[in-house]
Amino acid sequence: MIALKRLDDRRRATLRILYLAPHAPSPDTPKPPAIHPDYGVQPAYQYEICDVLTNGLGLDVVSSSDLNAVPQAFEGRNYVFSLYNIAPFPNSEVYVAALAARAGIACMGAPANIRALAEDKWLSKLAAQALGIPTPAGKVYGPGAPVHEPGFDGPYVAKPRFGAASTGIDAESAQADFGALAARIAQLRATTDECLVEQVFGEFDVTVPILVGEDGPVALPPATQTCDSPYGLFTHRQKRKLEPGLTREFPGDEPWLEPIIEDALRFARAVEPYDYLRCDFRFGPAGHAFLEFNLACSIGSAMAFAQCAARVGVSSEALVEHILVTSLDRQWGQGASAPSPR
Repeated sequence: MIALKRLDDRRRATLRILYLAPHAPSPDTPKPPAIHPDYGVQPAYQYEICDVLTNGLGLDVVSSSDLNAVPQAFEGRNYVFSLYNIAPFPNSEVYVAALAARAGIACMGAPANIRALAEDKWLSKLAAQALGIPTPAGKVYGPGAPVHEPGFDGPYVAKPRFGAASTGIDAESAQADFGALAARIAQLRATTDECLVEQVFGEFDVTVPILVGEDGPVALPPATQTCDSPYGLFTHRQKRKLEPGLTREFPGDEPWLEPIIEDALRFARAVEPYDYLRCDFRFGPAGHAFLEFNLACSIGSAMAFAQCAARVGVSSEALVEHILVTSLDRQWGQGASAPSPR
């Protein structure tokens, strides 16, 4: 098991965090419900992480949900803890990381170029293929391109090429017949520029959380996730827990998990540097296939990453602290004191 990193007194005393999240709480914000009627689990998750930083770890935190205030909001801060994985403009996933790099301020997650790879579901699969990791068959349909059959058998799923949290995926996204998918492809190309069509693979998802240890990536115990939607594919509303149907289990030391964990670690070593990572696969009678990786996945106590960590005795607070120190070591150097706030 990984040796957890802890904040030392020098860093704890000098760290000045800007906490960025769509539902970032202010000091007088009441604790949100576990499931918000519009936003699902996100407000409670973002409240929890802010509470861990301020009350659990006792750090100096200023919170904001206003991306229009960036980079001016960096003033007086020396670290950006950003949970912005989706914003209402194209390629928003790299926005905060790129601005932080331009301003010379450390930022949670990964450099913007690595974030860009993670948010591109097609290029990340090509990277996996180059490493010898199996992936589902797929084809990209760009703006204005003719919608010909992709050259592989169905069933098919249409999804946005870019983005997170299964945005753009609902019960109509998977179809046995390609012709039935044409309307969805046209819709996605009209709203997200590019559509990725994949062959539906396997029966359920396997997620492998990765932390960074002293000697490189370390895998936490995986979780399996099944869904009652067509072909077992998670919809956006199910991931946000706005609709039922998602079941999570922790399979233990099953022999079929070993090659999945090995491929997750192989991929994780290839896409360094980052602060934490999650690799998602599909598994079925034909084996496993890589779906995507995430450099800003949810790490709250109700989420798969933290629940996998809890199975080896890592609390939510210890998990956040380890990831934070990993991030500081990556950008400031191991053991280095915090730079003066901007």
